[in-house]
Amino acid sequence: MPSEWELVGRLLLAAVLGGAVGLEREISDQPAGFRTHILVALGACLFALVSAYGFEAFLGEEQPVQFRFDPTRIAAQIVTGIGFLGAGAIIRYGMSVRGLTTAASLWVVAAIGTAVALGGYLLGGVATAITLLALFGLKPVRSRLVRGLRREQEEYVVEAAGDLRVDRLVADLAAEGIQVKHLRIEEEAGDDVRSIVLFLTLPTGRTPEEAAGFLSRMAGVRNVDWTR
Repeated sequence: MPSEWELVGRLLLAAVLGGAVGLEREISDQPAGFRTHILVALGACLFALVSAYGFEAFLGEEQPVQFRFDPTRIAAQIVTGIGFLGAGAIIRYGMSVRGLTTAASLWVVAAIGTAVALGGYLLGGVATAITLLALFGLKPVRSRLVRGLRREQEEYVVEAAGDLRVDRLVADLAAEGIQVKHLRIEEEAGDDVRSIVLFLTLPTGRTPEEAAGFLSRMAGVRNVDWTR
């Protein structure tokens, strides 16, 4: 059995690696951030340590009766628990779903914590590096690839005055080469204000930020909400 100080080191390393991934989620203003990832990695590590080494303190070196226990069972319980926690990070916003990346990062962090608890330092470190590369480094690459291969739809939520003509809104967008793929008018958000959800296909060379700026300058539009 490893020394207690080594077990403490495993806990600290799991928390550091999990926090490194959670920091990126915190910067991206996601619901599960820095502290959540630390706790998930730390909890997974602690569960694995207790399962692997915790029973020896109670059984002792000389065991009058043969006991059988399977440390891998706790890993299965971790997978189940993280599945529920990850589902809580997934939300539906309009017709799109957000939080899938956060749920996936929680899943990976739990695996990193378990690996560190069982002594897989190299595996945990490499997994953390790959996860950070996927979250940090591949985001701009993904955007360029997607926009280069296909015309991606963007979702905007527009708060507009009650007298705004929707047909005029669609016509002005079409004049800019912006195609409205789907439009939904929500219930009134306040006095003489209504919310319009727009799914737009942007022309080549037009960025989502430019489209948001164009919408915000239209007469009758009070606010435009778009999330990268």
